[in-house]
Amino acid sequence: RHFYPGQFVDVQGVTKGKGFAGVMKRWGFAGQAATHGVSKTHRHAGSIGACQDPGRVWKGKKMAGRMGNKNKTQECLQIYKIDVKRNLLFVEGSIPGKKGGFVKVRDSLKKPFDPETPPPFPTFVQLEDGEESPEELVRPLSENDPFDD
Repeated sequence: RHFYPGQFVDVQGVTKGKGFAGVMKRWGFAGQAATHGVSKTHRHAGSIGACQDPGRVWKGKKMAGRMGNKNKTQECLQIYKIDVKRNLLFVEGSIPGKKGGFVKVRDSLKKPFDPETPPPFPTFVQLEDGEESPEELVRPLSENDPFDD
């Protein structure tokens, strides 16, 4: 077993595809006014560049296009529980991707192990005869109450 409850991990997956999206949905643009002379351009991007100089559109300009379906890494998520019997990791927080999708879980890069409590090594421990492995490993509760002031 490499992972243990309370450990921080990075989870990588492919985000949900949203199809072709305009600038208001894709980038959160405010759009243009509904009245005061605006005609048929309420959800358009507006101007995309300057005039003759530079005479082109800047690289990386936020425009309409395909949204989602990209590799995304959610960092520093904490493992809450491990179900050994069903081979499941319970992670606090949201992970990228749709239900039933594949994700890659690895040790967190931004929150490395504490030298006083290194990860379990070796990662697999052979059980003695007659000894049963626990069905669930759960992170211990915090001693301080988050709702106390």
